[in-house]
Amino acid sequence: MKPSTIRNHPPLRHKRLPVLIQAGLLALPALAHAQGTSAGDEAREELEVVTITAERRETELQKTPLSVGAISQAELEKSGFNHLFDIEKNVAGVTFYKGASNQQSNIIIRGVGTLNMGYTSAVGVYVDDVPLIRAGAAGQWDLPDVERIEVLRGPQGTLYGQNSSAGAVRIISIDPTDEKVGWVSAGVGNHETYETRGYFAGPLKEGVLAASLAFSHREHEGFGKNRTTGDEVYSADVTQARVKFRLTPSDDLDAVLSIDSLLDKSDNGTKSPVNWGAREPRDTYSLMDLDGRLERNGLNLRITKELNDHTSLRSITGWRHWMHDPSRMEHGGLPRVSQDADQTWRQRIFYQEFQLLGDLSEQLSYTTGLVFSREYLHNDNISKTSTDGVTINRSRRITVFDTDDHALYGQIDYRFDDQWTLTAGARYWYSEQEYDAYAWRLDANLDPITQTVGVEGLKKRSEGVTPRLTLGYQWTPDVFVYGSYTEGAKFGGHNRSAGTPQTATVAAEPEEVSAYELGIKSSLFNRRLQVNATLFHNKYTDYLSTVANPTLGGVLYEGTVLTNAGEAVTYGTEVEVRARLARGLDWNLSFAYLKSEFEDFLNPSGSAAGDYTGNELPFAPKITAASGLTYTFPTANGGELSLFGSVQYISEQWSDPANTVPHKVPSRTNWDVGADYRFPGGQWTAGLRVRNLFDKDHVLQKTYTPLYGIEANAYDIPRTIVASLRYDF
Repeated sequence: MKPSTIRNHPPLRHKRLPVLIQAGLLALPALAHAQGTSAGDEAREELEVVTITAERRETELQKTPLSVGAISQAELEKSGFNHLFDIEKNVAGVTFYKGASNQQSNIIIRGVGTLNMGYTSAVGVYVDDVPLIRAGAAGQWDLPDVERIEVLRGPQGTLYGQNSSAGAVRIISIDPTDEKVGWVSAGVGNHETYETRGYFAGPLKEGVLAASLAFSHREHEGFGKNRTTGDEVYSADVTQARVKFRLTPSDDLDAVLSIDSLLDKSDNGTKSPVNWGAREPRDTYSLMDLDGRLERNGLNLRITKELNDHTSLRSITGWRHWMHDPSRMEHGGLPRVSQDADQTWRQRIFYQEFQLLGDLSEQLSYTTGLVFSREYLHNDNISKTSTDGVTINRSRRITVFDTDDHALYGQIDYRFDDQWTLTAGARYWYSEQEYDAYAWRLDANLDPITQTVGVEGLKKRSEGVTPRLTLGYQWTPDVFVYGSYTEGAKFGGHNRSAGTPQTATVAAEPEEVSAYELGIKSSLFNRRLQVNATLFHNKYTDYLSTVANPTLGGVLYEGTVLTNAGEAVTYGTEVEVRARLARGLDWNLSFAYLKSEFEDFLNPSGSAAGDYTGNELPFAPKITAASGLTYTFPTANGGELSLFGSVQYISEQWSDPANTVPHKVPSRTNWDVGADYRFPGGQWTAGLRVRNLFDKDHVLQKTYTPLYGIEANAYDIPRTIVASLRYDF
């Protein structure tokens, strides 16, 4: 099967650049005035057709009965994309739990995600169809061979399985072909920023074997100071690369081998105390050395065999590994112990999936799959805590998860006629987790005093069926509507850091969700304007959360426990707009309104303060919105200039389920701008990217330490300016 592509915009022309957003709104009526243009002009003024593979086969975005946000390679380049955090600047309904560490990527879609990287994700992250399972090493993906990123909103329990109960993010890289491509770039900026990137691809033997190499290095000094040690914090030092080989020995066989590696020596950063000491935003007084080191490696092998003109068999094999050592975390930013952790994380994944795809007739197609994955996760955590400001409690906890997932799924797509389509599918999944946990109390030298936990070979088994039913209607050639019902699940399992034998033995059931969705996808004004809108309602039962000292089954568990804490509902709407306002002038808009609420939540204390029923979910802002303009035009000397800018708004949100005032994260508005100039001849390109244009100190997360009465914030990056120069061979 041919790899999907998203075509780049052709060079277009216009006389002037209107102001961001306002001009986009005012210029919409101009889309209606193109009836007298030639066929060639109309082709250049139409929006490109976006092809996606969210349904495991190539489909047009505008005719896919699923809420998908697609970010093309051109859009990634314009935004200076270097972290999955940047997705929220392009896709409606997506936010992040952002801590100080840039290695993590706790994605939240429609108000639901996983805030602790030690537990399986509610939003699955896939790299070339291989899942990463947890958020610990999912953040950094700024390789220049990323073809596009697809964000699938809502539960994806049928085709993508459990641990995608809120959605899925698919990172799709370019497969090499016989086309020769080669370029390198270098950039410098403020905060002693240095960047190098490059991509080379072409045939090793034409028609049989092709290869590619992509690499990236990015570093900058810290954005803040540790006023106790004098060290910088929030620094970055990230290097990554990917090599791909593609073998096509015959017309019916396609094999792609991909090997990627990352070394991230960035520090973990920390929160900055707000109401203590003299400091600037992003400064800290922490006693800890916050240096970090993350190594990540992966190998993917995808083999596609065309059995006949209507049937293909695909094998997807993946092996992934990451180790974060050291991984240091500190809360509060004070020159005293409150809650410190020095951790080592290790994860290994083996993944195997077989897919059979085919067409039984012109009306009926099917997708089936068989999946097996094994994950090994090891966490070694040395922590220091204090409950009175004087006594320091030291402990070491080792947790080992060994989890096997099995699944069998099938989906059919049936076309009744030229207008009506039906999609139906289901997935049976079975998971088994083996769990070991150990804990010790430590002395001041961090030597063991007493072993407090020692359990091995505990098992948790879960299984279920997640169905999907969708009805689509092609109302007109350019308007498609659909309605769907889907279910999803997220594995529960044991605690990732048990402090007592009792809390080690308890295991949570899967979190389950039922979702309804209505959507419309339209192309208007001779396909110069696309408007996609969605209404959704998600009902979560057995909602997973960590709770302190809960009573479960009539038994009091002393300590923090992962448990099925209650029920929650999220509902709202999303709107995405793409428009070609004039030749060379593109506008995009994404908007989401979200309402979230706990309908029930476990209240161990029984107090009014412990009653979370009716509260909003954490990191579930009511409004997220982003808009951008791009203007591309030729210059008099034969070059080409592109100007672009974007604005992003996220309303206030809570960082805890209790919705306490010290944990209320304020709203933020961020502006980014940039420009590219391609010199005559097309080989040299100069670029400029400015992020956080107005240098705002945006708060991403808030914490409160009652012992000291200290509030602390984690901040977004300050204004960064990077100028680059690229050479295409």
